[in-house]
Amino acid sequence: MSISPLGAAGATAFVPPTISSTGAGGAGATGASAFAQKLDAVTSLTDRADAMATGVATGNLTDVHQFSTAAAKAQLGVELTVSLRNKAVEAYQDIMRMQV
Repeated sequence: MSISPLGAAGATAFVPPTISSTGAGGAGATGASAFAQKLDAVTSLTDRADAMATGVATGNLTDVHQFSTAAAKAQLGVELTVSLRNKAVEAYQDIMRMQV
């Protein structure tokens, strides 16, 4: 049995897929930069919640509902970020366990 080379079978060269995001990360942003932008947004949420906590503790912020809303948003953002990190680490570990 003879095996013909790939070029003879009319195969084309492999072109790896590209990651492009539209909407959330902005037009033309790569996946890494979109993730970095969202990570910066989570950081700003936690900073805002920390500032409001200081305001509540010092008595400068009288509306506690604003603080509780900001703290809940920051908590959800951190939980989502941690779960994304865990999934990425798990995927990396699965790839490293693959036998070639």
